[in-house]
Amino acid sequence: MTSHSPFRDITTPETDASRAPRRPDRNAPYRPVSDERPLLAAHGGTLTVEHLGTVAYQPAWELQNELAHQRRTRRIGDRLLLLEHFPVYTIGRGGNAANMLATPVRLREIGAKLIRIDRGGDITFHGPGQLVAYPIVELRDPLDLRRYVRTLEAATIATAAAFDVTATSLDGLPGIWVDGERKLGAIGVRVKRGVTTHGLALNVNTDLKWFTEMIPCGLPDKGVTSLAHEVGHPVPADAVADELARQLATHFGLRVAVGAAGLIGPGGASEQ
Repeated sequence: MTSHSPFRDITTPETDASRAPRRPDRNAPYRPVSDERPLLAAHGGTLTVEHLGTVAYQPAWELQNELAHQRRTRRIGDRLLLLEHFPVYTIGRGGNAANMLATPVRLREIGAKLIRIDRGGDITFHGPGQLVAYPIVELRDPLDLRRYVRTLEAATIATAAAFDVTATSLDGLPGIWVDGERKLGAIGVRVKRGVTTHGLALNVNTDLKWFTEMIPCGLPDKGVTSLAHEVGHPVPADAVADELARQLATHFGLRVAVGAAGLIGPGGASEQ
């Protein structure tokens, strides 16, 4: 092959640095979302919030996957599902089943299920009095999962503060904590082809006895708490849901748009 050949020599490895996949710097400090440093592909757009009530875990999981597919194919915009679950324990990828203390017989006695799922993290509980948030959003390239998790933490911390509870994040332990010892909110996410599923669970008026049936997040030296436990009285769940939606939208760099009433149908639209 001469130097004037119109063909590229493919026996030589590609060295153009611009073609290399971009990766976020894992050692960079957390930076809040801004116009200069957006997190989502639709920065400045809307976050449609769907209040689904109390939903069994499996249908909600299937709904997330369907909406995530629709988001990737641009059939819908960014969504936020807010709901409660019937009692269920879930174990994430790589989670240790030994952290489930309750036997199958005990689970039947207390009316709970155990499901292994495809999010990150270990074991957690979902049930009455707990607010669950599933953002179905598209992350900007390069995908920065660590920053996404920190953003979820920051929005949840701000929500707790609005109800007079001071919480923080802990390095290496996703979620939000009170006094560094009691877990107030759990976080476990999945990103597939740029779109997120799963999300966070904030204990609002949760009966903390549910957590005695497991080792929460596989951390035997840490406790669990709720907003109600910290302030000494029940907290209005609807107000917490509205505040969390507002905080998530703000921290994502989006504007809240309220979805229609009713359950979400297979096409992504709400059904009466």
